[in-house]
Amino acid sequence: MEYADVIYDQPSNNSFSDKIESIQYNAALAITGTIRGTSKVKLYNELGLEYLRSRRWLKRLCLFHKIYHNKSPEYLHNHIPKPHNLFDLRNQHLIPQIFCRTNIFSDSFFPTAIKEFNKLDYQITHNLSFQSFRKFLIKSIRPVPNLLFDADDPHGVKLLTRLRVGLSHLKEHKFRHGFIDTIDPLCPCNMETESVSHFFLRCLHYTNLRLDLMNELMKIDSNLLLYNDNAHTKSIQKLLI
Repeated sequence: MEYADVIYDQPSNNSFSDKIESIQYNAALAITGTIRGTSKVKLYNELGLEYLRSRRWLKRLCLFHKIYHNKSPEYLHNHIPKPHNLFDLRNQHLIPQIFCRTNIFSDSFFPTAIKEFNKLDYQITHNLSFQSFRKFLIKSIRPVPNLLFDADDPHGVKLLTRLRVGLSHLKEHKFRHGFIDTIDPLCPCNMETESVSHFFLRCLHYTNLRLDLMNELMKIDSNLLLYNDNAHTKSIQKLLI
C-alpha cells in the first residue's frame, strides 16, 4: 500500500484515499478483534496508528526535504522553482508555486509537496536536520497507543478493547450503532441503560462476581477496569483482566 505512494497519491481525491484507508481499517479490526463499525479514531488510538493519508503526507514532505536540501540527485532539485522576486522579503523563504492547468498535475508530487512544505514554519523546514524534521512530523500525526494490561489473555484483551472503543455487545453500544436485534439500550436487569459503568459496577446479574472482585481489589472504578496503569503490579493487572 505504501510502495511509491508519494507518486500515486491523489490528496484531493477523498474517495481514492478512503478506499486505501479501508484496507488498514480492516487490518486494525482483525488485530484487535473489534466489531465492524468501530470508530476509526478510537481504534487507531488504541493501536497508535496514523491514517495512511497522513503517512503519505509525511513521506512526501520527507522526500521533498531531501530534494530541497540537495540530499538527492540534482535533476530532482532542479525541478524546484526559483524565486521570481529576490527583493520580496516577506515571502523570501517560500518556494514559488507551480502553475497547474489540471487537477491531475495539481495532485502530483512537486506541486503538492511545495504547497505543504510552505505551510510549515521556516525554522522547521530550513534549520532541522532530516532526522529531526522526520521526528517532528511523526509526532504531529501519530497517536500514542493506549496502554494494555500485561496479561497473556488474547480473548480477554479483545473483549476489553471492544469496551474501550465503545462498540461491544453491551446494549447501549449496540443500540447506538443501530443493531436490528437491539430495540432499546435497557439492561436485562431493568435497572438502567446497559452501559460500561453499569455493567461493571451496578448490574444485579453480576453481584456475586463483583463482590469477589471488590474483595480482592477493595477500591476500583470503571476507568481502572478499562485502562491500564503502570503504577499497578503485573499480578494486579492480570487480576483485573
